[in-house]
Amino acid sequence: MKNGYLLIMAALLATACTGDEEKAAQLYAQAESYYNEGNYSAAQTWIDSIETSYPKAFGTIKEGMVLQCRINQKVYEHDLLVTDSLYNIARQELDGLKSLFELSRESEYQTERNYVYKKGRPGLAITGSGLRAQVTESGEFRLISIYNGNKGINHTGIRVKRPDGSYCETAAIAYDGARNYRFTDDGKSTEMITYKKSQCHEVAELIALSNDKKLTVQFTGGSNYSIPLDKNARLAIAETYRLSQALATVDSLSKRREYGIKQLELADAQLMKLESARQESEQ
Repeated sequence: MKNGYLLIMAALLATACTGDEEKAAQLYAQAESYYNEGNYSAAQTWIDSIETSYPKAFGTIKEGMVLQCRINQKVYEHDLLVTDSLYNIARQELDGLKSLFELSRESEYQTERNYVYKKGRPGLAITGSGLRAQVTESGEFRLISIYNGNKGINHTGIRVKRPDGSYCETAAIAYDGARNYRFTDDGKSTEMITYKKSQCHEVAELIALSNDKKLTVQFTGGSNYSIPLDKNARLAIAETYRLSQALATVDSLSKRREYGIKQLELADAQLMKLESARQESEQ
């Protein structure tokens, strides 16, 4: 009697499992249909529903895993195609901008060269006060404030103002004899401060967006001193800032492309593994 009961339960369980497989197969068929149409998001949703609705439909769940890998392949291939297209566009823009610059090294101790705008004023550090911009080979934007005069002003930063009174300013860089550098020669005072990255990002962006406007540079942190930012300096800073952004974009897309290639390789390897396991189980 007991053995008979067990046989009946086993039969009922087998029938239930068979029913689950059939229902799960219907969900899989729907997922496969969406996959063939290229609607990978919908296909993903139907694949997920198989295990959720019929967790014991092991055969169909395995088929869903294979289809999932194929979806991943298609998605990664598409993302890589888009990234390659964006990279090529960004690369062309960068190459065009680079033609406006020359690479220079200010001293033998520099570890990397700087992109300097060809139409800039290389004599500014000696002959006048104002702003210069440069970008390192690795893409770091730098803004340099330069003061030349009969008397030092001990500035620690700068503020750039638009005609409407709106402005942006750099971070304050305390005197350290390096990035904030001062010296006196033949009764003339020279001060130079180098601002990096976020210390000058907002100022550079303001100049780039206001290239056609009259801008004023205020030296801050010491004695009051202001000068107009002439057209050539505005253009040089704006183009240098554009170059830094273009370098950053190309670098970002290059890393995104490398990541996409690795993801596609992983999807390929996983699909091969699953299909190999399926073939072995069928033998």
